[in-house]
Amino acid sequence: MITVISNTPVLVDPWHQWKIIVAHYGGLAGLALIGVLLAAILPCIGLFFWCCRCAGQCGGRIQPFDKKHDHCRKIMLSIILIGVATIILFGVVCAFVTNEYMEIGTAELPNNVKTNLKDVMLYLATTKREINTVLKTNYGELEITLNNILQASGRIVTEQLAEYSHAVSLTNLNDIVIGLESIREELRSMNRITQELRLNATQLDIVVRGVKNNLLYTLRDCTSHNCKQILHDYKVNQMSVQIEFDKLPDLTSALHNITILMESNIVSEVSQGRESFLKIQKDIQHAVNQTIPVVSASIRRAGDYLASIANNMTSLIDRISNDIEKVYFQHLEEAHNYVVYYSQYRRYLGFAISTILLAILICVTFGLFCGICGKRPDGYGDDCCNKGSGSRLLMTAVSMIFLFTSVLMVITVVHMITGVLAQRSICEPLKNPKDNRMFKLVDKIVQIRKILHPKNPNFDINMSYIITKCHANETLYNVLKLNNLFDIGTLRNYAGRIDINDTIQQLRRKINLSPGVVILKESARSKLNDLAQSGLSDIKFYQYAELLADNITNINLEHLASKLRDVSTKLSPGQEDIRDSLLKNAHDLEHYHRDLVVPMATLSEKLSENALALQESIKFNHSSMAEAIHNLVDEVTKAQQFLNKDGPEYVQYLATKFGNAFLHQVDDFLEHVIDSARNKVGRCQPVSNAYNATLVAGCNKILDPFNGFWASVGWCLILFLPTIVLCVKLSNLYQKSDPYPGPLVEAEYLYDAYADRDNIPLAHVHDKKHVSHGRHHPAAYVESYDGPAVGYSDRERITDAHQSTSHHDSRYSDLAPNFTLSWRNHEHIAPTKSEPHNKVFSVSLESQNWDFPNGGPPRYQPTAAAPPLSTEYERPPPYYYPGPGDRN
Repeated sequence: MITVISNTPVLVDPWHQWKIIVAHYGGLAGLALIGVLLAAILPCIGLFFWCCRCAGQCGGRIQPFDKKHDHCRKIMLSIILIGVATIILFGVVCAFVTNEYMEIGTAELPNNVKTNLKDVMLYLATTKREINTVLKTNYGELEITLNNILQASGRIVTEQLAEYSHAVSLTNLNDIVIGLESIREELRSMNRITQELRLNATQLDIVVRGVKNNLLYTLRDCTSHNCKQILHDYKVNQMSVQIEFDKLPDLTSALHNITILMESNIVSEVSQGRESFLKIQKDIQHAVNQTIPVVSASIRRAGDYLASIANNMTSLIDRISNDIEKVYFQHLEEAHNYVVYYSQYRRYLGFAISTILLAILICVTFGLFCGICGKRPDGYGDDCCNKGSGSRLLMTAVSMIFLFTSVLMVITVVHMITGVLAQRSICEPLKNPKDNRMFKLVDKIVQIRKILHPKNPNFDINMSYIITKCHANETLYNVLKLNNLFDIGTLRNYAGRIDINDTIQQLRRKINLSPGVVILKESARSKLNDLAQSGLSDIKFYQYAELLADNITNINLEHLASKLRDVSTKLSPGQEDIRDSLLKNAHDLEHYHRDLVVPMATLSEKLSENALALQESIKFNHSSMAEAIHNLVDEVTKAQQFLNKDGPEYVQYLATKFGNAFLHQVDDFLEHVIDSARNKVGRCQPVSNAYNATLVAGCNKILDPFNGFWASVGWCLILFLPTIVLCVKLSNLYQKSDPYPGPLVEAEYLYDAYADRDNIPLAHVHDKKHVSHGRHHPAAYVESYDGPAVGYSDRERITDAHQSTSHHDSRYSDLAPNFTLSWRNHEHIAPTKSEPHNKVFSVSLESQNWDFPNGGPPRYQPTAAAPPLSTEYERPPPYYYPGPGDRN
């Protein structure tokens, strides 16, 4: 129905687009037309209905008793009306609930939208920080790394050269000769400890022998069994020094040779060869340093270019954030004020509509309750909730339906049109933006490309594309089609990258190697061979661990001394000399153990550990030190030959490899930037979530209850139509005061000559009714749908019904014209002024059945044996009136 011409919405010609209009809005227009017609017709129907009732038709005149099948009709109609009322109750409850939900959703809408916009701003801020991190921070880190690589280019090339040419062995040789000083000191320490142990062992052997001889003499003189036990258990006669320290390896020769080599400057000569190799590194680094500023400048230019890209992208994000903060938030504040002010009136309107529906439903419900559970209507002592009250409540509901339905129908139609149009024009396009005509119109009107890229009017982007891509969790680069602004893939062919490549090629040409490299002199090689033959590798360091593993003495001197003291305390009197000798030997043993054995054990342990450590350290990952030196010397010799023969060419290869690795670092970063922009930075899921939350706040929490409200009200209004019919019929049935009397009375009633006239009250009928009512109390009979109490048989029921009619016996037809008593709730119609005065109770004197001679009724003629008659007028026997007890 709407198109856009020159960025202006214009209504289309309905005659040309009638098929589309009918397809989209035909059902809505049909429903609206039906609702308007009903709203217009129902007041007329109500007016005709009430006029008809006032005229005595349409249920305005009620028969006094039920017809044959009225009981079944009441049951069936009541059940149907209960079902209809239950369905209406569902609609009324839905109307109240949806009206309240609408109010809650409307009140929360501004805050929900504000929260969602804050989420969008948070997303934009996070995306901006990610862009700056990738294009600025990460590139800054890359720039530092590349500059560090340039500063270490000489070392990198030299290390790779040394590794390939095995010149690294020169470093190992240098480590060996540098470690000679520590080896010499370790040998000196081991030699000193060995000499000390030998000296202490000699001294210990002497004193132990003395104690042994003295102790053997004393124990042999001792007659105690304990002395014999000590002599046997400890084997005192075998007590001696157990370790042969003289068998420890002699370190003097090796220590001497190493000292001579060190004094001949073997360390400096080997170090000179290493310095010669390191000179290659210094020369390469010096050549590279001349090109580093050029390469660094190229790297810096590339960083500036990426920073400009980041600034362009973040400026677009800042523009969107500023619009949200300065424009949308302000509009939300205004909308919030309008919502707070006007939403209460809509709520009151919805509440009033729901209340009207509820009032009608209450009347129907209580009318059914009284009609089903209440007694039949009676003019004497009626209950407040009898069937007559139910009838009046049902008719009240009918009156309210006729009175309010038209207004409610118009309001419902307006709500329906508003809700359906909002659903189709707002919510459905927002939920399904892809290939939607409404979104195409919005795209033509809004022109989002001019907002995002005002300098590029041919930018191909629209709102539906942005929303669809956001729901797919695409990145901001893909969502906003920033490839039209800047193709991130062109970074691979970036001119700055080519500039860096050129400078790296210049750097590669600076890296070279001059021939004539000497890294190991002949004198150094000779001294290294002398080191290999110095005897250090021939020392059997393992013997230290083997010889020093045993105890220094074969008897624990401390334990023996303790035992001697115990035995001395147990000697019998008279052996004081033996006791003194045992105590003296015990004292000497403790002294030797403390002053000689314990220090010697400590030194032995230390010597053993030093020997094993030195044995492993001088092997240099070989079986021995001699083998290590020979192999390393051979490798260094081959490395020197390689450097002088193939070194320059290999250095060029390493320079090329270094340049490629350097460029590979740059290319990896650019690929990281491209991948991050396309697949990682600014994924749009948070915006999609905020968008969906806004739809929920607007459509699900407001529009859905709005549509539910008019659907509930319309549901109730449609059900009011059958409710009118059911209420009218049930009202007529509930008004009847008597049950079905039987076929005979029914036939007489149907053919009554006065059935179409008003009731004719008899003289003093009011007094008779009171008497009758006193004789027949209504509590004497049980009321039910089946008629009077169970005690009545069918014959009694028929008889009572006959007696209660005005023409039960033709004898009284002259004095009893057909009429119905006032307790049958018939209306009394008085004669009008235009009617003749000779008409009694709507029956003219000429048409009355009082045709007697002499101007009066016939006299009673007694028999001959009867007493004389009175001259006064004798009335006929009174009508039999059973009273109200036979009615329900």
